Amino acid sequence: MKRKIIFLLILCIFLLFVLVQLNKNTPQAIIRSINLAKTKINNTETLEFAVAYLGIFPFIEATLDILPDTVYNSKKVYHITAQARALKLVSFFFNASAKMDSYIDKEKLYPLRFMQTLIIPDKPKDEKEVIYNQKNNIMELRQVRRQILPDTQDFLSVFFFIRKQPFKVGKEFDLNINTNQKNYRFYSKIIDRKEYDIRGQKIGVWILKADIRRRDKSPRHSSSIIMWILDNQSKTPILMKSITNIGSISARLISIE
Repeated sequence: MKRKIIFLLILCIFLLFVLVQLNKNTPQAIIRSINLAKTKINNTETLEFAVAYLGIFPFIEATLDILPDTVYNSKKVYHITAQARALKLVSFFFNASAKMDSYIDKEKLYPLRFMQTLIIPDKPKDEKEVIYNQKNNIMELRQVRRQILPDTQDFLSVFFFIRKQPFKVGKEFDLNINTNQKNYRFYSKIIDRKEYDIRGQKIGVWILKADIRRRDKSPRHSSSIIMWILDNQSKTPILMKSITNIGSISARLISIE
């Protein structure tokens, strides 16, 4: 009898934990928790996200920095840097980290340079740098040149490009991505716009659905994403849910600086 009571208590605590985590991963809860005044900033920007597996189990904290006046090859570019690291509790089991940098042409909004560093325990540091020659549709990685499609994006610049576009329900984006060997198609569509009443203020949120697949139609490494984006000047992303080969992963905005 005592074991059954303990089991029920543990089950109740777990269910309560699940409900709390699921409630956090809603647009309404996120908007209530962030400082909306800071979402009006349209230049230097730092976004911090909490990443959870299945939308329940937090395991990564990530930051996204946007610097509008970095100089690359003697011209001003947008510089986006993203960092992700395992939470302290998870780091006892898997202490991994990642960093990505993208240098983006201010006029064309495509990348000129992309860098990535992955640090995984018991493995050599994985570093790569991609240089894009967008005029000639060529990218160079580890001294190997590859043909790419026009206006190819990387995994950071593609979201920045979309944020810079005018939105309306039904609008589609058919973009190219390549940071390694294969050309990927990033097809997305704005499927809805909703309004939430937060503290007496009407807050608009766009909902964008994206599908990422190889251009050669191979089913490998495909994924789908749903994003909730504030209807503001900066088009601030507040929530992303991704379906991958290892399960669903969500990233919710927790702070803006």
